[in-house]
Amino acid sequence: MRRYNYTNELAHHGILGMKWGVRRFQDKSGRLTKAGEIRYAKESNKTIKTNRDGSKTIPSGFVFNRVGKASMDINQSGALYVSYGKEDAARYVRSLGPTLIGKLLGTAGEAVQHISVKENLRMPSDSETAKETAQLLLSNKKLFKTFKESFYSITATGDLNVDVSTKDLERALQNPSGKEGQKLAYSVSSFLGDGNYAKESKMVYEHFRNKGYDVIPDLHDTLSGTSKTAMIVINPNKVKITSTTMITKDIMKAGKKHVKSLEKLKVSELIK
Repeated sequence: MRRYNYTNELAHHGILGMKWGVRRFQDKSGRLTKAGEIRYAKESNKTIKTNRDGSKTIPSGFVFNRVGKASMDINQSGALYVSYGKEDAARYVRSLGPTLIGKLLGTAGEAVQHISVKENLRMPSDSETAKETAQLLLSNKKLFKTFKESFYSITATGDLNVDVSTKDLERALQNPSGKEGQKLAYSVSSFLGDGNYAKESKMVYEHFRNKGYDVIPDLHDTLSGTSKTAMIVINPNKVKITSTTMITKDIMKAGKKHVKSLEKLKVSELIK
């Protein structure tokens, strides 16, 4: 039997050095402290593993950041765009946060979502992504026709007057890690981000799920120099939001300030 001893003592448990009236992430005026400026970005203590075949395993417990609504807002095609690390969190806060243009267009994100992996996720290499993309377009004529007629196909040929052909797809299939393959995959990745093609995007995601993948690289953002770590979760039932941080004016300023301190990402030579 346990014994409990009670005393008339009042104890306060806080953070070492804490002062009354001063929060850990804000000063007396309510502005963010240095600790508060980086609080919106969660850093994972887990590591992504590269497998022998070039695919990657994102382990259970890994943490992503994402700019969006206050709750998980999976897009129309059933996917979730994510990235990880403080650097990319700052980049997306700056570009997708509550900017004036974003507010006018109704696309402004209001919070940084912190998303945790519930089950291991498998992601193909950039080369495998290009290979599977080319194979899918070759085998699905309806999908290929829609992509071919879209604005996004222009980036695959680099010429407004030249359409993507089956020969282009075959060349991409033969050289998925080279310019032909990566340029095609980049074009299709851009196509996937357009809500007008949600039906077609579902076909692409279903193809990769059938191949055993839960995530695919967001080649539009990584090859265009927008992000280092962008990817698309195509099995969002394997992740969950653990917390969110609303994007205030201070966080927008902190994001912009941090991006200015970073080296500008270069556009890949593969898509030029």
